[in-house]
Amino acid sequence: MQPRKVLPELPASLKRIIGDADLVQNKIGWSKALVFHLPERKSYLKIALHQDYPDSLAYEAEVLRWLQGKLPVPQVHYYQRHRDAEYLLMSEVEGLDASREAHRRDPEGLVRLLALGLREMHSLEIGNCPFDQTLQVKIEKARSNVERGLVDENDLEPQYRGKPVQDLYALLLASLPESQDLVFTHGDYCLPNVMIQDGKLSGFIDLGRAGVSDRYVDLALAVRSLQYNGYGAPELVELFFQTYGLEDLDQAKMEFFTLLDEFM
Repeated sequence: MQPRKVLPELPASLKRIIGDADLVQNKIGWSKALVFHLPERKSYLKIALHQDYPDSLAYEAEVLRWLQGKLPVPQVHYYQRHRDAEYLLMSEVEGLDASREAHRRDPEGLVRLLALGLREMHSLEIGNCPFDQTLQVKIEKARSNVERGLVDENDLEPQYRGKPVQDLYALLLASLPESQDLVFTHGDYCLPNVMIQDGKLSGFIDLGRAGVSDRYVDLALAVRSLQYNGYGAPELVELFFQTYGLEDLDQAKMEFFTLLDEFM
């Protein structure tokens, strides 16, 4: 349990909701926000301290509200900006995330679930989607993060380590795709953000980057996550693409969106 005294002061309205519930810090995944599990409330509380967190939890809250009835995602119980922090209280999605050891006995089944879940997400109608995550938006965010010193050179992928961030940003701009294949994307489609229960996909979490973008945003990060979590064998990666329904892989886009994520 996380001692309350080390947390920023919670808004009074949030205190009334959670009462004296235990706050168990969740350290799975790579979120730059503080994330706490409230087991008694079957909820999660995300806290963004703005000196450390470049994204807006208000955006994530609106994405989750828009996705209700479209995809299995958390329900928003509470959102508030208070002083220099944002607070987002969400319902718990049942199951264990896809990175957990319990799923390793059936790697092929896990890979199929991840691919089918992504295909379901990418099949959403985007004509009325208000969330723009296209290249122009993402490149502007990357530029801002570089200028604000928010890109951690010690946390780069192995192939990029030792290279100055400015050089990597120049490489990013030089390799911009000529076109975009727009769908509704998760934005950080990795194993810890996909929940599984009883052998079925039970939901998606951590949707702070979701919106209309190129499908390769998710494809690139999904493959990177499979490799990172020990599912990177060529036959498993091929199974992922086959199940998703991708026939002609654009390797240049895979590399571009992997590099772009370094700036997010």
